[in-house]
Amino acid sequence: MKYPNIKVTVVCLPNVEKDIKKVFFEILDDYTKRFNVKVTDKAIKVHVCLVDYPEESSSAGLTSYAEDENKILIQMRDPWLSNWEDNPYMVQKFCEILCHEFVHACQNLTGRKGFKVKGMIVDKENSLEPYWFDPEEMEARMLEMPYAMLYAQKIL
Repeated sequence: MKYPNIKVTVVCLPNVEKDIKKVFFEILDDYTKRFNVKVTDKAIKVHVCLVDYPEESSSAGLTSYAEDENKILIQMRDPWLSNWEDNPYMVQKFCEILCHEFVHACQNLTGRKGFKVKGMIVDKENSLEPYWFDPEEMEARMLEMPYAMLYAQKIL
């Protein structure tokens, strides 16, 4: 195994745990090559959990880090638990969100902080701008669609 220090577990209703895990490592491989970065040698556990979200929730995923325990938790809305219509748009959106969160895990595993746009001004008084223009968020949004198309389409 290329990353013996990284253990990934996936919990979801569809029987695609192995496929999601494979996508994670394909993205990690691409990310490290694309940005010429190395993965930490610390032992890290990555837990991916697809859960039910309240229908009114605007959130679809989040990535949390517990550095003292060397854990990364990726929580995502499971569209099948939410009774979403199984159509190509829903599947594509799910794949993009999954890849977005995997990019955040890659950032944490490599220490990469995303990218900045030279000369860009962010209005820190606006409650949304610091999030939308955060370098790590911009990088994750930039890579979510290509990674979904390259790696995640095959999982569902």
